[in-house]
Amino acid sequence: MIPRLLEPPALASDEWAGDLGVAARRGRTAVLAPLALRDVTKRWRSGQTPVLDNVSLTLGPGTSTWIGGRNGVGKTTLLRIAAGLIHPESGRAEVRGRTVHEDRARYQRLVSFLPAGDRGLYARLTVRHHLDFWARLAMVPRKRLRSTVLETIVSFQLTELAGRRVDRISMGQRQRLRIAMTFLARPDVVLLDEPLTSLDEEGVQLLRDACSGLLERGGAVLWCSPNVDHHQGGFDSRFTLDGGVLAAV
Repeated sequence: MIPRLLEPPALASDEWAGDLGVAARRGRTAVLAPLALRDVTKRWRSGQTPVLDNVSLTLGPGTSTWIGGRNGVGKTTLLRIAAGLIHPESGRAEVRGRTVHEDRARYQRLVSFLPAGDRGLYARLTVRHHLDFWARLAMVPRKRLRSTVLETIVSFQLTELAGRRVDRISMGQRQRLRIAMTFLARPDVVLLDEPLTSLDEEGVQLLRDACSGLLERGGAVLWCSPNVDHHQGGFDSRFTLDGGVLAAV
């Protein structure tokens, strides 16, 4: 089993309570799914073969899902649609039953996306400045901002790096910082695109701990990579994406 780490967020709990109230009024007892993709189709050009062809996927509370496939099959496109960054031709993505169109601010508070590569970092800013800046973007309440940043620094073992500029730390340390930024605001849904890039074993374990804490509080993880490697047993469900079609494996 993966160890548990992070504590439940007050903001997310309030959001969930509201969703439970809505569900009860509609005669439902089940908690709304953290993330659902419903009949999503995406083409980049008219007449082109779809990158995503009527893709549906539901991530229940406390579940982790892996999607694999060769480069260029649409894994990142799927994650970007789930994050509300791009829109499908048809179908929709929902977080706790609502689309990004219905409440963009709420949607973006509850979803955190870690893109592949080295994006989102600024060479001249320190590790701590990145976390502070990201906390403000994520609308962490001002009274909790300092404590949230400090807790994140400790949780992801960044104490010795906190005052160092990003252009003076290694690629693996940068990836650990990006992961810390992804989990800083304690989102409801985390979308990970090839998150193991450049990580050492310690960094991999910190990522798994963070995912475990998110799952324990009822969130969901969607993890995309070309192959599942030695983490195969750590997911509740596994799929491959090819020709625009999602297939269980």
